[in-house]
Amino acid sequence: MLLTRQLLAYGWLSVPLAVAMAATLSFNLPNLDRDVERLANATVYVTSRYIAARINTLAIRFDCRDCNAVQQLQQNQMLDQMLQHLAPHLSIYLSRGAPHDAAKDYTLFVVHQAEAFDNFNVSATYILHEHEFYFLVVLVSRQSESKLHDSVRHICSMALRSRVINVVVLTMRYNGEIALYAYKLFNEHCSPSINAYQSNRFLASGSLLRDELFPLRFTNLSNCALNVTAHQLPPHFMYQPADGAPLPVDGKFIELDALRGIDGELLRLLATALRFRVRLMIPSDKSEIFSEDTINGCFAQLAAGKADIAIGGFSGSDNRRMQFTTSVVYHQSYFIFVVRKERYFGPFGQLMRPFGHKVWLCLLVSFLVALMCARCLGRRVGLKHPLENLLASTIGNAVPVHRLPRGGFLRHMVANWLLLTLVLRCAYQAKLFDVLRTHPYKPLPIGLAGLLQANYTLISTGYHDFYLHELTRVSNGNFSQRYMLVQHAPLGARVATISLLNNLAHWNMQHRNSSHLTYVREPIYLYQLVIYFRQNTFFKFTFDRKINQLLSSGVMAHIERRYLQVSYADLDYNIRLVPRITNKMLRGVYRCFIVIMGVASGLFLLERLALRCRCLRRLFDRLQ
Repeated sequence: MLLTRQLLAYGWLSVPLAVAMAATLSFNLPNLDRDVERLANATVYVTSRYIAARINTLAIRFDCRDCNAVQQLQQNQMLDQMLQHLAPHLSIYLSRGAPHDAAKDYTLFVVHQAEAFDNFNVSATYILHEHEFYFLVVLVSRQSESKLHDSVRHICSMALRSRVINVVVLTMRYNGEIALYAYKLFNEHCSPSINAYQSNRFLASGSLLRDELFPLRFTNLSNCALNVTAHQLPPHFMYQPADGAPLPVDGKFIELDALRGIDGELLRLLATALRFRVRLMIPSDKSEIFSEDTINGCFAQLAAGKADIAIGGFSGSDNRRMQFTTSVVYHQSYFIFVVRKERYFGPFGQLMRPFGHKVWLCLLVSFLVALMCARCLGRRVGLKHPLENLLASTIGNAVPVHRLPRGGFLRHMVANWLLLTLVLRCAYQAKLFDVLRTHPYKPLPIGLAGLLQANYTLISTGYHDFYLHELTRVSNGNFSQRYMLVQHAPLGARVATISLLNNLAHWNMQHRNSSHLTYVREPIYLYQLVIYFRQNTFFKFTFDRKINQLLSSGVMAHIERRYLQVSYADLDYNIRLVPRITNKMLRGVYRCFIVIMGVASGLFLLERLALRCRCLRRLFDRLQ
């Protein structure tokens, strides 16, 4: 059996082969210690019950360098028992903890004393900062209660130095009871300490008292104070105290009710659920990180150790993840180009849009020809009121029968003229109705290619790989200031900027009566929002677990609906084929109606005055 363990110590060995060799060589071993057998059975139970369902391969590390012969024999028997009984459940990787061995998701340590745990090297690769590991430590030797607590504290302290927070110690107490021990990191009022306590124990039936192996870590931070550096970015993070106090640049304890926005609400929920206080810092300079040498704002405070958390509309990329630790993604938005919409005509000019100059010229010529024909026919045939009949029929009014010509040819011409005016009037009304239902805006550029082809100047805080440097104008300031530059640019100027779709929706909602900003339909990339931590933090896993709970329960979706109304990202732009008619669209019609009614009222008053004034009546008769 010692040969089997030596083979396993240097690499992989199939479990059936290990079991066969163990059965062949077992007649040379002494009788199995009863306490070791019970401890091995308990280890096999918790491993097959709580670990085998999550992984396929279990890494087992053992060390007994300073052990005597009896202790060495007990540890060997412990390993033999586990190899024999774990074969149906999962594969085993047995190692003495070589320096090149990387950490596994679940690792089972077999030690005789707590000091032997110091000999295990956990490979400090980058994955340790983003991955959650679980250590099950089997302490073979019996110890007194006080010494056992010291051993558990020592093991947990060494695991925390490797940023592993899930540690459980399985051992046998002096009274023969097999128990599981865990730790608490903070005392009340956030005094730092590692307190060992019994988290679970085995019953006489062989099962655990509580159906859990690894207790949840850091669910209660004991009212600790965390330094939070934040970036003011509506609608994601907004600090709005009720008393109108200035922004806390140097950091001070704040009331959680003053936090607004998606990120602010998330931070408030996390602080309430995990029981920690917030000492807020809001740097005055912008928060950007492009490389290890270009760090400012919130990231500079986080890198200097002044802050534990950075929040406020931040997104993690591959380059940034190498310098900090990020949480899980709790919100997604699009990074887009923002441009200004411009009109072809004003509201009154929409009435002139249905026809071009040639159409209006043809209508004018036809009307003049109709006037001449009506005048000539009136003289030759003797029709009464020919011009009046022409104008009345042109605008759609009926003509009295006694005014129509009696000849068949002339009546045929009048009928054709009425039909022509009816067709033109219906065509004009149909075209006008279509114009009033659509927005007279210039077409937007199609994607990045359309912006470059139209030579749009990009207003940004720096140069970007996706846009030409020659067409980029660097401007310091937040997205609101860049929006104002695009909004108040000269008429016809081709300028654009970049921002999140959420920022544009918030801006348009705040300036719904004056904003003319919209976005290009092709997004630049998907922006994933995360919380930043320092690399050596162990709060990430607790925050991730709570954020996942908020996401799965729909709380984050409810918060997003409160602060985000994406419909405002494109004011007055409706992609439906038949948009809704509003009074704003009909302003031109209302103006024309008012003008016509004014002229009609004036003519009516003049006619009433003509009844009393002979000179005015003669003038009207001569014009008629």
